Amino acid sequence: MYERILIPLDGSEEAEAAAHEVVHLSMNPEVVHLQLVENGVMQSRQLEGYTTYADQIHDARKRSGEAYLQPLRRKLEARGLRVEVSVTNGAPLHEVIERAEKLDADLVLLGAGEGGWLRRRIGLSHIAPRLAKKVKAHVLLVQEGAKHQEALQRAA
Repeated sequence: MYERILIPLDGSEEAEAAAHEVVHLSMNPEVVHLQLVENGVMQSRQLEGYTTYADQIHDARKRSGEAYLQPLRRKLEARGLRVEVSVTNGAPLHEVIERAEKLDADLVLLGAGEGGWLRRRIGLSHIAPRLAKKVKAHVLLVQEGAKHQEALQRAA
């Protein structure tokens, strides 16, 4: 049985499908951890004559990320799951590996699809095998609802 599940999110519907799928899996994990990974290097920016520094950008992204995660958190907690959240910034693969190690995760659920950093930055076809080689946890790809149904129909 999986006790510690990590669900990396990137703001896409495909990634959120993984968060919803944890409810349908027949298991009762100790904790589900939702991780929003912001991909990008932060530095000072010149905006309309004002300089915004990395720490200000980081704080704004963190507040925005936490606000994004709260509805998902509430949905999962309403189903009786204990949920933790984190907002990280950096290279997605590295951030997911680091969080999985810190949590001692048993399972990493990844949303499979066209959107988000998984596709834009390094390609989903590469992240799952690379992630599986670098973490102790099992890695499971979850397809979004309509796409998942179409795939099942084609397979039948």
